[in-house]
Amino acid sequence: MERDVPTRGAGSVTSRLHARERSTGSPPSAEMARLWRIRRIGTTASVAMAVGALGAGALPVLQNPIAGERLFGLWLRLQQSSMTVVMAGMVVVTLCWLLLAPYVLGRDRRGRLSGRIDRATLDRVIASWALPLALAPPMFSKDVYSYLAQGAIGNALDDPYERGPVSALGTGHALTINVPDIWRDTPNQYGPLFLGVQKAVHALTGDDVVTGTVLHRVVAVIGILMLGWAVPRLAEYCGVSDVAALWLAVANPLVLFHLVSGIHSESLMMGLLAVGLVLALRAVDHTGPGRGAIPLFVLGTVLITGSALVKLPTIVALGFVGMALARRWGGDWRATVRAAAVMVLISGVTTGVAMAATWSGLGWVTKLGAATSLRSWLSPPTALGVLVGGIGQYLGLGDHTAQILVMVQTAALVIAGAFTVRMLFAVQAGRIDPVGGLGVSMAAIVLCFPVVHPWYILWALVPLAAWASRWEFRVPVVAVSAVLACFTLPPGAGLPPFVTVQAWAATVVIVAALLIALFRWPGLLRYR
Repeated sequence: MERDVPTRGAGSVTSRLHARERSTGSPPSAEMARLWRIRRIGTTASVAMAVGALGAGALPVLQNPIAGERLFGLWLRLQQSSMTVVMAGMVVVTLCWLLLAPYVLGRDRRGRLSGRIDRATLDRVIASWALPLALAPPMFSKDVYSYLAQGAIGNALDDPYERGPVSALGTGHALTINVPDIWRDTPNQYGPLFLGVQKAVHALTGDDVVTGTVLHRVVAVIGILMLGWAVPRLAEYCGVSDVAALWLAVANPLVLFHLVSGIHSESLMMGLLAVGLVLALRAVDHTGPGRGAIPLFVLGTVLITGSALVKLPTIVALGFVGMALARRWGGDWRATVRAAAVMVLISGVTTGVAMAATWSGLGWVTKLGAATSLRSWLSPPTALGVLVGGIGQYLGLGDHTAQILVMVQTAALVIAGAFTVRMLFAVQAGRIDPVGGLGVSMAAIVLCFPVVHPWYILWALVPLAAWASRWEFRVPVVAVSAVLACFTLPPGAGLPPFVTVQAWAATVVIVAALLIALFRWPGLLRYR
């Protein structure tokens, strides 16, 4: 894939805007003021979401600190209004993210990507939008309560993967009651590293839901900070604008809503993966295979393995790093075997240490398919299987949906595996770099995965944002991100249809009024 090489050393945002003024005659003060207005509007919307989360967030059933409060408890009694506030804020934050596109995806006179703002400026924008969500109650998912229950199970049972919350803790346990119904009988599905996080949080907080949630959010924020450090460096490695990659992979509303606010394990998984890729590829391509590169390469491989020990799909990254190493050593079959042996050794030792430290055993391997019982319409093979099964029922052929799903999902995974193998050998041959090969393969895996949630897109988006810069990629990815960011309801669970319709209707009215105001009075986004 053709890539645009970013312009480096362009100086601060002020110097870039002055240079643009000399070439276009546009006043830098007006441009800067417009940027800061976008930032302030996004921050205001994020604060509104945080306030609305007091009534419409993914709040616990028990130990809800808002319940009974005179002031803050008002939002619980006005849940539909809270929903409208959060959903309007979702749309506005997403629109502000889109309005940043001209500032990060601009081009210089030679047609190369050259963002009109620097990385420090974008970092401040991301922080101002993320901080209110980081201080608010969880939204868009109640998975964090499953994490708390799984930590308690891990500290109570010899086999932490044997039973779900109901059978392990009891129906009346405080942590069980907060777990969503669909996961109450489901055993832990996460790897030894995340099990260690869950057990450590429970050891520190016990059955305190609020404190445990706060600690899990701290872990999620650490993962996002790792992403913020690694993504620009991966972009520089691939010759892509670091600001554009950071905007697409970290400022993305999917990250703000589902990793910061939703506290999903993907934040730690993708953070470890990104940092590990930076270190391992730097050791392979920049320093070479000498002794000085060995500790850096080992550390990078350990972090990538740690990512797979949170959720297994990122294990494919070990193959791409291994192929990059094999190409460095000559690219023949002997080099490939040597590189594979090195990767297996390092990742195997890391996995063994993690399993021994968390007393996990092999249960996490046998429970990998536990979540596939959920029929996800965002998964193309699952949607196809359900559709074909429904047609069969309509034609009077009987209900064979379960069997059709097994066949379609298995075939899809085989296709994704074959495509990944093809990309691995493309990296070995030098036709594509390892970051690009990983991103394309992860996109295929997500498309063929039996269960897909909106934030699963980040599995592929993070490496692709650091590698692909062509508009054929960026435009659809930006569009899909914007749509999926507003796909999930704030409480993280289904609501009565009339409540959802009324909340969306009010949201549309509010957002339309804001857009009319911005177009009728453009000074709202312009310096005056």
